[in-house]
Amino acid sequence: MDTEKVGKAIAYLRKRAGYTQKDLADRIGVSDKAVSKWERGIGLPEIGFLRKLSILLDTNTDSLLAGDVIYHDSTWSGIIVLDDNQYGINAGTIIYDKPLINFLLSYFLLVGIKDITIVCSDYEKIYLDTTLSDGHEYGINLTTIAGTLNEALKSRKWTDNIMMVYDRCLLYGVDLTRFLQKAMIDKNHFTMLVLPKKLHDQKNHITFDQNKKINNTNEDGAIKTQYDFSDIPIVFFPGKILSAMAQSADISSFISEYAVSNELYVSMLDRGFVEIEVDDWDALQDASMFLRIVQDKCGMNVYCIEEVAWRRGFISLKQLNDFAEKYSGTEYGDYILSLYNRLKDVHSNE
Repeated sequence: MDTEKVGKAIAYLRKRAGYTQKDLADRIGVSDKAVSKWERGIGLPEIGFLRKLSILLDTNTDSLLAGDVIYHDSTWSGIIVLDDNQYGINAGTIIYDKPLINFLLSYFLLVGIKDITIVCSDYEKIYLDTTLSDGHEYGINLTTIAGTLNEALKSRKWTDNIMMVYDRCLLYGVDLTRFLQKAMIDKNHFTMLVLPKKLHDQKNHITFDQNKKINNTNEDGAIKTQYDFSDIPIVFFPGKILSAMAQSADISSFISEYAVSNELYVSMLDRGFVEIEVDDWDALQDASMFLRIVQDKCGMNVYCIEEVAWRRGFISLKQLNDFAEKYSGTEYGDYILSLYNRLKDVHSNE
């Protein structure tokens, strides 16, 4: 590995992001001397710092370690589409100890996407505007649009690339950030996440060829594995595709049709990932029970967007403490306060 090339990439991306060496060091939790050494090619960041560095510099770890700065010419924005749900499950529906919207927003925050548009109902827009406003408290730019994706398309100018979540999806597994970043590497591809699991209904079965291009229309050319693969409602695509998608009555149908007439690729998650589409009350109960078990046994609060925002450098330690005070008297607030106290002690000892 060419440490000098990696250092030049870090320096280039840092300057492009508008950080001084001290700014970047403070957000990562290291000294500015460490950043200076990296940029001069004297050693590499530790893996924990490398992941945070890649988020702050709007990149991924593979591209950063390759010293690749060409990839970073594209910019990303996010879209969450919340269609009407017959059971009344909406952005504010509580899954164990936090609203559904926290789960969906966390996917974008994990990969450093700060410009996010939510397409939803009038009722959800009121809730989101009241609870999250424009997202500035979290260091993001949040826009809510009551209506359809087509109306959202007309409301603003979109970036080169889009990450979209188009269903009420709880996705949990080790190294989720890395898998999301991996799906973003080829910015010219329409890429969907797929998960290896046993399917009870083969209509959602996904097959693909050796280039990870979906191949459902030609089983002879498909890779044979011991697993079934099912699609997850998280996709990545060039912004130019958004117009055609917005004209479709249903996003899932558009994706299925696109797979037949165009090139649609997959990015595979590992075994052990859990995905629950929270579309009815049974699924909501499953998701709540799963989240309770994970948090109780791990002793951590997952999908805590305040924590993710801090770890991605979107907010300061003081702002994290502000959230602890905001939720004071709740278990959620206690968790953020304990996190703040631990981080404060670490930084005071540096």
